[in-house]
Amino acid sequence: MFVFHLLLALALLGGSGSSNDATSAQLEINPLQPHPADSELVLESGLKPFRSELTYKGLKPDYNPFEQAASDLQDKLFESAPSPLLSEPGDTGTFDYGGQLKLLYAVPLKQSIEFGPLTIHIMDVQLLEAREIPEDSRENISILNQEDIGPDMTYIKIIYSVENTTDQNIGFYGLNSIHPNTGYPISADRNFMRKPYVYHQYDGVIMDNMGYGLVYTDDPDKLESIELVFNRIYDYDTGETIVEPTSLNIPFTVQKQY
Repeated sequence: MFVFHLLLALALLGGSGSSNDATSAQLEINPLQPHPADSELVLESGLKPFRSELTYKGLKPDYNPFEQAASDLQDKLFESAPSPLLSEPGDTGTFDYGGQLKLLYAVPLKQSIEFGPLTIHIMDVQLLEAREIPEDSRENISILNQEDIGPDMTYIKIIYSVENTTDQNIGFYGLNSIHPNTGYPISADRNFMRKPYVYHQYDGVIMDNMGYGLVYTDDPDKLESIELVFNRIYDYDTGETIVEPTSLNIPFTVQKQY
């Protein structure tokens, strides 16, 4: 499992950059304890944060505006240089979509949590600052964020993978929303790191990697924790709920730049 976590982290995390020798106060993270999500935390807009593959026509359906914006950002990602990991607060580098990047906080979790027939492998949760974002990327991020951003922004980045280790045909729309201890909740349908096509069917033994970039507009110094709320897990064929919406509390005061 360690090798899996290492490869996943190297493949999916961070922007390209180098350390500025910042030191960090890192708290040992206790095992995360999932619990049923309070109904008021489950946002309607996050129940189906991307359109179902059942609406696709053929292998390459017509893009809607959100899928087009995600495709344009993905093209920019593929055009950029490989992105080494930013791991320490104060590390700086290049934002994958253009501009500069700085890591403000990081919560290195690397934990696997069972949700009924699915296992979610949560890697890291990070708070980052992107600056001097070029206009084309700003436009596409604004479309996906459903609200305009400027040339600078702060965002929360979450990387996890979903694994079905059973032979069941499972439906799961992934993350529903995040709820910072300060500011407004953020629906997963605002994810600017999404893929153009997102599938929510996990038929038999399969694994899928998920990345979330969610714009955070409150004061970063006041961010102490976030609640991750995941959508229900259900039988894909019958629609019957297997696991109700679940939440995890992530402490966010584990690393600070000095």
